[in-house]
Order: sequence, then C-alpha cells, then structure tokens
Amino acid sequence: MVTISPSAFRGFSLAFAARIMTVSGKQSVCIVDDDAQVRRFLAEVLSSIGLVAEQYASGEDFMRRWQPGKAACVLLDIRMPRITGPEIHDWLREREPRLPVIFLTGHADVTTAVRAMRLGAFDFIEKPFNVQQLIERVNQAVRLAVETSAATAGNQGWQRTLTPREQQVLGGIVDGKRSKLIAAELGISERTVESHRASLMAKAGASNAAQLVAMASGHGMRD
Repeated sequence: MVTISPSAFRGFSLAFAARIMTVSGKQSVCIVDDDAQVRRFLAEVLSSIGLVAEQYASGEDFMRRWQPGKAACVLLDIRMPRITGPEIHDWLREREPRLPVIFLTGHADVTTAVRAMRLGAFDFIEKPFNVQQLIERVNQAVRLAVETSAATAGNQGWQRTLTPREQQVLGGIVDGKRSKLIAAELGISERTVESHRASLMAKAGASNAAQLVAMASGHGMRD
C-alpha cells in the first residue's frame, strides 16, 4: 500500500491547478484505488481543476457501480487485492473500449506498464505522483474522451440506415447472444444472422463486436 504524506497535499499548488485549462463543463473521473488516502488526494486534485471525482475502494466496487458512458476517464491502481487493475482494464475494454484509462502504481513494474500500454491504456503514472504531470495527463484524457464522444454522436446516422431485421440482430448482439441463438429466436438461418452482423459492422464502422456494442448502447437499440 502506498501512502501520501501530508506534505504532499500541501505541496501541490491550487493556484497552479487553477491555471491548467480543462474542458468545459463538469466531467466525471473514476478513481479506483484501495488506499483511502490516495483516493482523497486524487479527489482533491481533480476538484481543484473542476472535475467530478467518483471514488471506488476496490475492483469489485467499481465493477458493481460503474455505468457506461458516464465517466470521461478512469484512474486505476494496478495492485489491488482480489481483482487487479489490469483485470479491470480487460473488463472495461469489452464494455467501453474508448474510455481512457490511466494506470497508477507505487511499483516500477515495467512489464505491467508495457502490457497496459499495448492494450490501449492512455498512460501509466507512478506513485508518489508528480501533480503537474497528473493534472496534464488527466486533462488530456478527458479532452480526448469528450472529442471522441462528440465524434461518435455525430456518426450515429448509421443507426437510421438499419433495416428492421438488422435492428433485431443488433439487439441480440447487444444482449450478448451468439448468432445461433439469435437465429433461433428470429426464425432465420445462422448464416443470415452472420450476414446481418457483417452489414452492421460495415455501417457502424466497427472493427469488432465489442466496439459495435459500445457504439450501439444507450441509443435505444435494445428493443
């Protein structure tokens, strides 16, 4: 467990933080760390630059309460009991692959850092934190999330091009059903379902099923 001394709290300048430009509006950042002192410190830093901090004391707590599309960034401790940071990252990538994740660790674990970056982590920051670096990287991650969200919203026209059958197939995919089950429920062949799936991927511009689900979720496609 990594602790932060009181001097670390006094050491970072709120005046400096106020000068760091953030994206407009209140954005939410999830803090997942089993160290309460670290969570409080991070929440204070985030609050100083106009961000809303959501605190989670464990991987289980985060996985239970997390809501897709709500947060703009996740600060994720690597070493936690039971469910580790990389395991949570894998879980998140299947549900919201575009969500920026910044790993936090008190251990110079180069192997884990390399793996995290290869799997799409936004950054990797060691404890104790360099507050200026932390603020800059969080701002960049949040800005990226906002820009990605805006671009995605602007590209939702693909859903209006779906046929009624494609909408039904998409609903099954979002529900996590295999093509064989979707085919049985709709009374069509599995090959036809696969054809519709390919058409959906092409229209959405998705590279895999997880990305397709992420793009479709929250837009009334689960009827």
